Amino acid sequence: MLRYVLKRILWLIPVIICVSLIVYTLIELAPGTIIDAMISEYMTQEDIEELRSMYDLDRPMLYRYGKYMINLLQGDLGVSDVTQIDVWETYMTRLPNTLILAFSALVIGSIIAIPMGIIAARRSGTLIDNATSIFTLIGMSMPGFWLGLLLLLIFSLRLGWLPGGGMRHGIRSLVLPAVCSGLLLMATATRQTRSSMLEVLNADFLRTARAKGVPEKSVIRKHALGNAWIPILATLGTALSVSLAGSAVVEAVFAWPGVGLLTVNAVMQRDVTMTLGCVIMTTFLYVFVQLVVDLMFAFVDPRIKAQYSSVKKRKHAPAEKPADVQPVAELRETSAAEVNNGKDDKTEELNVVQPAIKTVHKPAVLSADAGDKVFAERKFEEGKLAERQETIVLSEAVKISEAVTSSHADRATDNTGELLTKKYKKRSQLGEIFHRIRKNKGALAGLIIITILFLTFLGSLFINFEAATASNVPARFTSPNLQYPFGTDNLGRNALLRVIYGTRYSLAIGFGVVGIATLIGVTFGSIAGYFGKHVDDIIMRISDILASIPGMLLGMVIVTVLGQSLRNLIIAVGITSIPIFIRITRASILTVRGNEFVEAAKAIGISSPRIIFTQVLPNGLAPIIVTITASLGIAIIVAASLSFIGFGVPVPHPEWGAMIASGREFARSAPWLMTFPGLCIMVTVLAFNLLGDGLRDALDPKLKGTK
Repeated sequence: MLRYVLKRILWLIPVIICVSLIVYTLIELAPGTIIDAMISEYMTQEDIEELRSMYDLDRPMLYRYGKYMINLLQGDLGVSDVTQIDVWETYMTRLPNTLILAFSALVIGSIIAIPMGIIAARRSGTLIDNATSIFTLIGMSMPGFWLGLLLLLIFSLRLGWLPGGGMRHGIRSLVLPAVCSGLLLMATATRQTRSSMLEVLNADFLRTARAKGVPEKSVIRKHALGNAWIPILATLGTALSVSLAGSAVVEAVFAWPGVGLLTVNAVMQRDVTMTLGCVIMTTFLYVFVQLVVDLMFAFVDPRIKAQYSSVKKRKHAPAEKPADVQPVAELRETSAAEVNNGKDDKTEELNVVQPAIKTVHKPAVLSADAGDKVFAERKFEEGKLAERQETIVLSEAVKISEAVTSSHADRATDNTGELLTKKYKKRSQLGEIFHRIRKNKGALAGLIIITILFLTFLGSLFINFEAATASNVPARFTSPNLQYPFGTDNLGRNALLRVIYGTRYSLAIGFGVVGIATLIGVTFGSIAGYFGKHVDDIIMRISDILASIPGMLLGMVIVTVLGQSLRNLIIAVGITSIPIFIRITRASILTVRGNEFVEAAKAIGISSPRIIFTQVLPNGLAPIIVTITASLGIAIIVAASLSFIGFGVPVPHPEWGAMIASGREFARSAPWLMTFPGLCIMVTVLAFNLLGDGLRDALDPKLKGTK
């Protein structure tokens, strides 16, 4: 355990170096410098050069980076380029606020999610279970910033129960942001708790505990939950890491003065030193939380605790033959005599063989010298008796089948044969998937919604940009009616047309992001899984470094470097999604590469790239397909979140996240401006989640035999 902890801590060193180099390079590539806002028309060229020299802009980038890293090794994060305040001091001032928000959300989400998931698992298939599943899917499909705006609208603007932002009112200011983050965490945690408990509830050791009279509460709390903690803790730990690293959106909604809001402002102001300090410290915190979660596995899971507990060797006591167990040789003679005694009744033969088998299975304590010999002889006798029993059963089945066939031959018709052939006709793999999706109501509903979205997308192609952005001042702030079903905004623009036009952005983002992540992630994941060894180590270490950078922060930096546009937003979100595809593909390839058909392909001289993409990868596509459908919804939410905080599609393009951001300031007088775009995001993501669940069930080999 100590070796594992030290290894993980030492791994932080190359992670911090690589993360800092990536972020520093990206910030340096961004257009403009920190001194652009300081230059005035009254400054001479000498003044400008002196200013450049002050910030080392007259030296190479690697020099500035090396100087920064030397200071970092001494515990110095530098001074903000904008405020001239120490970065470490500013970060540590904001960190407690982020920690309070993250842990409050964790407590709220866990208290509700774990009992709800257990109840849903114990009542699987009932109305409670179905309602819980729908609730969690809706929670996972709801953008965090939109949920926060709805909470502000209801509890602050309408009811006036809670303050609308900041932290001037103490604990009352914490309620809304903590509930918002907690509800998002609760949806994921409830889903994972239910899934983990379903895997355990039907286990043999639970039936044994119940048979021994253990109370049901103890069975669930100690035995079932104790063995289902690993995936639940992993989900909670990941959610906590995301809250600590990616809380920029929630903090921006509620004006909560945390690290996330500090990072957003630093990136917008091109404050390189502050941005680097925030990203490096947040990455360190992110990896540290993951390490703590991994260590907790050893304390909550009995299987892992057993690996680290000291087990004393037990010496076998001298063998004593039980009185109720016959010697194997004697049993062989008795069984052979009884089986071959000439009886015609096969039922009696089965009654003779069955007790013989039961007798062999009785436990016997053998001496150390004779143990191996007797054990081998016993196994041989078990095999012979089982073979004899199987022969008797098969012969009886053949006779019965022949009798039934002869007695009903005259009544059999061609129609019956056709019905049986049709019923048991084997479907193709693709046909089986579609058949199972049709049987899944949720997947079918998701497929219908996605079809409607594609039809809406096709309809948006007939709407030009001028029509979607044309203003009509006399009709501004018109509430929803027959003429304007979604109302109008502050410029009198038709909100329905803008929402329909925005469909092309959201679908383009979803499929573009997944296309980039799939192309790069599946390629490198396949190479890592197939070749292994040093190739695998290099690719997976690069993937780990990329995954260590919080996705929202990396997305903000990339958009800042490339500029605000739809294409750049797709690239930014796509790059942050690559690590998950690398890991999923690698795991899938590892399960296939050792099969016989792969060895046969190598033997006949097929090249490695051809084997990977024509033999190995097609046989491991099932988890990749499920990941693609799940990533579509996540990509849409992340892109909308970036647009909401000002790093996405630029105004006046009617992207759904940007529409919510522009309608935020009119939430009291025109709530429909942020309501309808948010509903569109939620329904779209919900459709992809439903379809993803259906594909997961259709491709699950455990469910292949179910109807």
